[in-house]
Amino acid sequence: MKNEELYPEYLTYLDNKLNESKISKGKYSLLKISRSSFNDFIIRFEKDELFKQSIIELHKSETRDKKIDDIFDDIDFWGTNTKY
Repeated sequence: MKNEELYPEYLTYLDNKLNESKISKGKYSLLKISRSSFNDFIIRFEKDELFKQSIIELHKSETRDKKIDDIFDDIDFWGTNTKY
């Protein structure tokens, strides 16, 4: 399942539900490995254009934010040997 094309979007969907307190951390963990839940997501993604667009935009935003965070994590602003 992890290697399937829509799995990253599915995780973004679950992350969003968790952040909005619509699911618990335990349910989040179970849904990540639930084939039936993933299949339900795929069906809705393919049939509901509004849902599909909202997930695509949410995933773009999450991906962009992660890339920005990674850039700043790689930059050492203060240096390890800098004296002030």
